[in-house]
Amino acid sequence: MSRPVAVALLALIGLALLGLMWLGWRARARRTAGVAAPAVEPAAAPTLVVEGVYVSSTTAGEWLDRIAADGLGVRSAVRVEVAPDGVWLRRRGAPDVAIPTADLRGARRENGIAGKVPGRQGLVVIRWQRGDRALDTGIRTRYAADRDPLIAAVDAITPAPTGPDVKETA
Repeated sequence: MSRPVAVALLALIGLALLGLMWLGWRARARRTAGVAAPAVEPAAAPTLVVEGVYVSSTTAGEWLDRIAADGLGVRSAVRVEVAPDGVWLRRRGAPDVAIPTADLRGARRENGIAGKVPGRQGLVVIRWQRGDRALDTGIRTRYAADRDPLIAAVDAITPAPTGPDVKETA
């Protein structure tokens, strides 16, 4: 096989692989559509503002199952605002994400999420619910000292769990 034919064949294989990746991303976006609600302005002033990087959102408990729809698969710089009525992710170059207080399920540290694995519990993961789908959203704060205050602020506005498996205390 001559060199020009080999180069052309490799280029075609590369283009085919890129096309398959694009089709896979579109299928994932279609499968995960309708997750993010339109971001509305908070009614109250934020109690905490933290700068960082929005890494990704995944299906809760499935740290590699990235949500691609509604711009949630796009990594971006973020300003996290925690207010009494919810958490706002003000993203640069991607749609903002609003998580009302009623949808919050808590926050914790994790080693990684789809798109970033810094290790040493370097990510803050916010768990929230949209309809019947539970989601985890990973934030890498700019400063390590901001992680615990962010978790505490989110946990402070997270409603107490309710449901058949939660026992009420008298």
